[in-house]
Amino acid sequence: MRRLLASTIGGVLLLLATLASTSADAPLCALAPGFASQATQERSTLGAAVYDIETGTVWSGGSSGPYALHSMIKPPLAWAVMTDAFEEGRELTELQRDAIFYMVAWSQNADVNRLLGMIGGLPGLNMYYERLGVPELAALQHDKRWGSGRASPSGLGSLYAALAMSPEVPEPVRDDGLDLLRAVVPEHRWGASIPERRLVGWESLIKTGNYTLTNRDDEYAEATLRADDESLEAAEASEPASPWSVAVDDGEGEEIIVRMNSAAIWLEAPWLGGRPRFIVSIMIETPSSWVRSRSLQNEIGDTLGNAIADRLAGRSQLPSLHCLKRALY
Repeated sequence: MRRLLASTIGGVLLLLATLASTSADAPLCALAPGFASQATQERSTLGAAVYDIETGTVWSGGSSGPYALHSMIKPPLAWAVMTDAFEEGRELTELQRDAIFYMVAWSQNADVNRLLGMIGGLPGLNMYYERLGVPELAALQHDKRWGSGRASPSGLGSLYAALAMSPEVPEPVRDDGLDLLRAVVPEHRWGASIPERRLVGWESLIKTGNYTLTNRDDEYAEATLRADDESLEAAEASEPASPWSVAVDDGEGEEIIVRMNSAAIWLEAPWLGGRPRFIVSIMIETPSSWVRSRSLQNEIGDTLGNAIADRLAGRSQLPSLHCLKRALY
């Protein structure tokens, strides 16, 4: 029987009653000035955010979206199911534990609806968002299709910060949840890795999501909504395990749009307390190939990771002449 291993987060978790109200926004270019020039060379629509849990500061830049969440709802769904069981004083069955494990660690979709049913469906997930202090995610939730809810990069960062340190999460649930993220398979660990040579002993717990749609219309928004309604339900049964090869134009305006996002909880090295310290979120919509989209996620993650390491080392760079928000808008 597969068990979710418990581990203890060293140190005392910071207690912030409402994440959104304590967060101070800052332009991402002030943290990572190299991000602006990198992003403006891409055809992609992208945005990113870094949430410093210790100070409540959120750096964000690029397009604020909102972007579709897709598989990014799986960790909060797992946390919600485990929280309900804990507070009701019952153990999850082995089948339920297996469903949660494979949903998060392998990003499988088959049991998502079953697990949603345990918390009252998407309305129950919205209630959990509100309990965690991120009502903006509830406001952007699709009323029928899981994964079609939307968020800005800073909203996604706030959600994962709440999973990492909200007092609304029972500590045993948090421990099991972080272990679920530790078990994520290598194919889904990209986008926001720790720069290991610079932050020795730190840990990056990553969840990713991706989805593709075909656009045959001049109005991208209209095509996006139709593609979501017509094809997301079928795609939920088997999220692609292999990369999409190329962005295709068949001469009739058809184009493959790749949606790709990631969020990472960074924990300090154990000798510093092992506490959750940073959240890094990256969200992209691009006509590039799946392989290029994943590579872009990694490049952005490297840029932000090194900027965080510079900040922790007391080194700072001069900001670029134009913030990323200005460059993209």
